[in-house]
Amino acid sequence: MKKQTLLLPLFALLLAGCGAPPPSQGSNEISIGLSSADPSVTCSGMTTAPSEESSSSVNMQDYLSSIIAEIESRSGEPIERKPIIYFYPEEEMDLSVTFVNEEMLTTTYPKYDGGWNIHLKEDGTFTIPGSDREYYALYYEAESTYECTFDEGFYVTKENAISFLEEKMDYMGFTNRETDEFIMYWLPILESNEKSLVYFEQTEERNEDAPLVFSTEPDTLIRTMIHIKKVDAATTIKEQALTHYERTGFTVTEWGGVEH
Repeated sequence: MKKQTLLLPLFALLLAGCGAPPPSQGSNEISIGLSSADPSVTCSGMTTAPSEESSSSVNMQDYLSSIIAEIESRSGEPIERKPIIYFYPEEEMDLSVTFVNEEMLTTTYPKYDGGWNIHLKEDGTFTIPGSDREYYALYYEAESTYECTFDEGFYVTKENAISFLEEKMDYMGFTNRETDEFIMYWLPILESNEKSLVYFEQTEERNEDAPLVFSTEPDTLIRTMIHIKKVDAATTIKEQALTHYERTGFTVTEWGGVEH
């Protein structure tokens, strides 16, 4: 979401809810006069707007950023973004894939209707019943309930983000194509952060946190969810020991991520 475009309307709504007039749209510097409002009235649970006694003028951007951050901290669980699932069968087959916690799903493509029923070709592409459209991966987003503490992981900078992601994804067992698509999505976020802490939630943790059920169990299952937290300075963190997976037989892989 581009927060800049929402700042003024949101601010007007916040002030209206506190009994104060909306700000003028003519300047980035605004005066917040609350003298006409009941001083005992505040937005319940929200950061109180500066009073006339403390300041007659505040920077709207800074003040609204603090309000937005507070709202977002209460907006529910983080979202698992862009998880996609690839298939590498040894032969053509029908397969169903279901989520144990399907109530956590927020977006799916193709649409999830109590499960995905797909017809896999040997090259890993597939179709779904009633459609001739060919797909190469399943896509979803979901609410995340995983509590990432960043007690261990990696400190990553804008400058080493590419080599870091290539090295770790290759080590875990992802193909070049899977790694390329992963990096294309998450690299801009790491570069925008400039400094980040990273933790990889791997297969065993993913199977506990977001279990999948397959009508035919894969011989190899490789899943990861990258957790990213922006930091303001170089940070020492215990290095995470990653698991390497060998791809044998019918293989299913998944990657996605969460920003904290």
